[in-house]
Amino acid sequence: MKTYWLLGIVLLIDITLLLVDDYFPGTLSSLGIPEWSLYALLGVLVLVSLLTHNPELEKRFRLHALLLLSAYPMLVMILLTIFGGNSESGLSITSPFLWILWGIILWLGWRDYQKEKEQDEQTLE
Repeated sequence: MKTYWLLGIVLLIDITLLLVDDYFPGTLSSLGIPEWSLYALLGVLVLVSLLTHNPELEKRFRLHALLLLSAYPMLVMILLTIFGGNSESGLSITSPFLWILWGIILWLGWRDYQKEKEQDEQTLE
């Protein structure tokens, strides 16, 4: 379980740094962090996540992870916009596509959560 949370924390830090560099270009290079290293870290995180896959743990924290991994980047983008940043890639809170995508992701996650909850209730009966 500690690995699960560690992966999550590292992922959120990685996403934050990439978003900061998108909204304020040159930030990573001024900190001495090569941008490619963050993308490589994302790849390593995916690989480690696949290798340490625990279905029971994933099922237990699925809704929490969905909310955190979808809401956190949006909050970071809102804060970066408030601080005066402007997205170079188009990942902006003013992008209707991003809001539609975010809504779809949340809806699909909630729907899957409800289906699993119903299946669990049926197996208990």
